[in-house]
Amino acid sequence: MSEEKSMKILHVYRSEPNDDVKKLVEILSRDRDAKEFKLYDGDPNYDILVQMIFDADQTVSWW
Repeated sequence: MSEEKSMKILHVYRSEPNDDVKKLVEILSRDRDAKEFKLYDGDPNYDILVQMIFDADQTVSWW
């Protein structure tokens, strides 16, 4: 039997998310393999970000 694969979604944050963004992220992430990348947190590693984008089925940027 084949195992159903979960859609991978990546959330990229330019700034710290407010409550509205957090709620939208929660809704979009339901039943998905969700990951986050915070551009506002320290010195981001863009090589890792690029790899995460290619690994994800969908990427959402939050400003």
